[in-house]
Amino acid sequence: MKKIIIDTDPGIDDALALGFALYHPNLEVMGLTTIFGNVSAGLATENALRLCELTGQSVSVAQGADSPLHIAPNQVADFVHGKNGFGNIELPVPKLTASTLSAAELIVSVVEQHPGEVTIVAVGPLTNIALALQLSPAIAGKVAEVVIMGGAFHCDGNVTAYAEANIWNDPHAAQMVFNADWPIVAHGLDVTLQINFTANYLDGLASNSPKVGGFLRDAAQFYIEFYERERKIDGCCPHDLLALAYVTNPEWFTLESGAIAVATDGKTLGNTTINTSVKTNKQIATSVMPEELLENYAAVLKLAS
Repeated sequence: MKKIIIDTDPGIDDALALGFALYHPNLEVMGLTTIFGNVSAGLATENALRLCELTGQSVSVAQGADSPLHIAPNQVADFVHGKNGFGNIELPVPKLTASTLSAAELIVSVVEQHPGEVTIVAVGPLTNIALALQLSPAIAGKVAEVVIMGGAFHCDGNVTAYAEANIWNDPHAAQMVFNADWPIVAHGLDVTLQINFTANYLDGLASNSPKVGGFLRDAAQFYIEFYERERKIDGCCPHDLLALAYVTNPEWFTLESGAIAVATDGKTLGNTTINTSVKTNKQIATSVMPEELLENYAAVLKLAS
């Protein structure tokens, strides 16, 4: 069983990813740390607690940064995820409470308690991960791996022609994280756009798991409408799920290694590039096996029934 910390900004695709992670028999979620992005950090924390209660999982939730390291905050993506982050589908006010530790403190604490064992899965802006590095630079040598949803390496961005949202929201933090000496696998739009949750697929999840799958299906309707409007596709892309699926089944993915750079100013702000001529411990995913991932996700969600 792999020990993981998930840094998240729930978010519909975050909810889809967390549903998978919290039920997966081969994952031990050691903590959820929250970050601004799809919603504010405060709402991200409430949503993470709501998902823990929905799934019946007891996981430490720690609130993180609500703004980037050096740039002004961008607008939260409520036009993509709804005002509440869940497509305006309401879950009860959580009875669980967040940790007294900050996100960065929780990350450092868990990694130091389990050196060499913990994978950090970051599916929002990378501010909390950068702050954890600032708090304890030594954790770079104690983390098993850092798996990221972020970037657009060989394709256009989704917030500008150059940038993917998570990196664009805090490019300086992303640069710090990519420059640290720890192994990274980044799942950018190059690979996340290869998976589509259709309305029929989501209906199947709801049928097999009425409580959790039903909530995810209902929340995703707002997301589907966004994709239909913006990308003319039937369904939605569960971007953040790809990072979790890699942790459980890396054999589904094709990777490319090289030095990763992030643009931190100018019109290309947030642009990510990879120099494959440089030998490094940084990799990006370029393709995935869709059928295997979709089948496995449905099987894991069925455990929630």
